[in-house]
Amino acid sequence: MASEQPKKISKISIGPIAIGEGEPCIVIPEGGDNHRGSLALAKEMAHAAKEAGAKIIKFQLHLPDEEMVKEKMEETSGAMFSKWGSLYGFIQKNLLKPDEHAQLREYCGKIGIEYFCTPFSLKAAELLRDMGVSSFKIGSGETEDLPFIEETAKMRKPMIISTGMSNWDEVDLTVDTMKSIGTPFALAHCISVYSPKKTSQLQMGVIGEMRHRYGVPVGLSDHTSPEGVEDSFGRRASQEEMIWGAVGAGAAFVEKHFTIDRNAPDADSKFSLDPKDLSKLIQTIKTAEEGFGKERAVSDDEKPVWIWAKRSVVAACDISVGQALTRDMITSKRPGTGIRSKDYHSIIGKKVKRSISAGEMIQKEDI
Repeated sequence: MASEQPKKISKISIGPIAIGEGEPCIVIPEGGDNHRGSLALAKEMAHAAKEAGAKIIKFQLHLPDEEMVKEKMEETSGAMFSKWGSLYGFIQKNLLKPDEHAQLREYCGKIGIEYFCTPFSLKAAELLRDMGVSSFKIGSGETEDLPFIEETAKMRKPMIISTGMSNWDEVDLTVDTMKSIGTPFALAHCISVYSPKKTSQLQMGVIGEMRHRYGVPVGLSDHTSPEGVEDSFGRRASQEEMIWGAVGAGAAFVEKHFTIDRNAPDADSKFSLDPKDLSKLIQTIKTAEEGFGKERAVSDDEKPVWIWAKRSVVAACDISVGQALTRDMITSKRPGTGIRSKDYHSIIGKKVKRSISAGEMIQKEDI
């Protein structure tokens, strides 16, 4: 198992920027979809992040039909994304197209900030690879999505992998997979709650535990708002205190959502940093110990996200009754209500009991 013995902490590179042992903690502003589908606004965000002192800015490349089963996402994410109908609707409305990402990457290069991006499907990873990106960020929904992790890792670009909504066994599985392929990677401790309100939710001690357990750079992907969180005594613990806690635990980087306007009508700006907050975070951090828990489990607060964010095994082509499943017959898509994509090995070689159409979830009773 990946957890059996500590290993030397290594480094990875995001373009020209080294992350890991002996390097300063890097702040990664997460632009996400706060550009609301506007390339001009995405460029403005990149420029503002550069002006605030950031060396990297991260965005997200979404291809909705590659990453989601639309009708299932409407069932599982409708309540959380009711303004847009579902997560599918939100993404469809707010995404940047691949050619716009290519333009954004070129712009970032011109102004001197590293373009970094999360692909939410293998097709998106392939498009980013073809654009010439230096590296990939993998979101928490894909932490143990082995079909995706394996194929993306084979592209041989350094990866930062977030670990929200995952337990130790699942993170072990991903780490073992990455080390067997040999692609450099780092991990990000993450709590997939938008946004955490209590210090007890943060479990900052996991950062040190993962550094010891895996011997790779570990950082924090943080969704707390700039106003901070409440501790068990009713005191307001500042964002700066929480970030210092992460740095004290050995965080190699801190990823925080970033926006031009915190009042923007999108999903994330309300808990994101604006340029002033980003500059403050880069320049000034205060020390705190609270929040250093060591539990690595899926919290009750994450479960509403877990149901739509995780991946299930889906037919990649039409499959006839009695056919034995092969790897090229399956893919993975959200939500996680079918056979979990981390378990896909267990069904390879098994015959199906019914005809299954391309794009349809494969259920246990079908095997």
